[in-house]
Amino acid sequence: MSEPATTPRPTLGEIEEQLTGGETPLLLRREVVAGLVVLFLLVVAVYWATSEYFGISYTIEAEPFRDWVDGFGILGPAVFIGIMALSVLFAPVPNAPIFMAAGLAWGPVLGTLYCMAGLVLGSAVAFWVARRFGRRHLARLVGRRNAERIDTLVLEMGGRVVFWSRMIPAVNFDWISFVAGMTAIPFRVFILYSALGMVFPTAVAVVAGDGLGRDVRITLGAGGVWLAVIVISAAVYWRRRANGRRDNGAAT
Repeated sequence: MSEPATTPRPTLGEIEEQLTGGETPLLLRREVVAGLVVLFLLVVAVYWATSEYFGISYTIEAEPFRDWVDGFGILGPAVFIGIMALSVLFAPVPNAPIFMAAGLAWGPVLGTLYCMAGLVLGSAVAFWVARRFGRRHLARLVGRRNAERIDTLVLEMGGRVVFWSRMIPAVNFDWISFVAGMTAIPFRVFILYSALGMVFPTAVAVVAGDGLGRDVRITLGAGGVWLAVIVISAAVYWRRRANGRRDNGAAT
C-alpha cells in the first residue's frame, strides 16, 4: 500500500508570494533601495559640507519639548503608550515619527521601553481582534489550500516567521499582527517573538530621535544602520526570488 501524499512544506518565499500577491514590497524594490542609498549619501554630504564649512548646527533644542512632556507627570508615558498602541491598530498611522518623538522626549532607554510597551499592547489587541473575528475568514481571503499552507509554515517554523518579519524595516508591524492572528500560531509564541523582533528596529528609530536633541551625527548613524538592514534584507529577498524562479524553470 502506498503512503498517502503529503503536502509539501511551504517556504518563506512562497508565503511572501501568497501574502503580497507576488508583488515586491516597496522598500525592497531595486530602484527604491538604490534611491534610498543615494539620498542618504547626499544627506550625509550636505550635512558634512554645511556643518564643516558654514558652521550650521542641525541640533534641535529638546528641552522645551521635554519640559512640556514632563508637565503631564505620570500621565505622559501612559498617554504615549496608548497612542503607540492605537497606531498599531490603525495601520495607516506611521510609527517612525512616534519612535523619534519618544527618543527626543525621554532618551534612548525610556523612549525604547515606552515604545515597546505600546507596540506589544497594540500587537496583542490586533492579534486578538484578528483571532476573534477574522480567523474563520482566512480561507476565504487566500483560499483553503493556501490557508492550510500558511498555518503549516507558521506552526513548523514557529516564531521565526514573526521575528524576521518584525526585523525587516520594509514590512509593516501592524499588518503582521493582524495576519498572525488569522493563523494557527499560539499567542504566547507570537507575542514573545514579536517583541524580540521589534526591539532592534524600534531602538534604532528612538536613538535617531534622541540624536536630534544631542548630536545629529547620532541620527545619521542610526539612519545608516536602518538603511543597511534594508539593503541586506533586499539582497536576501532578491536572491531568494531568483533562486525560486530558477528552480521553477528547472522543474518545468
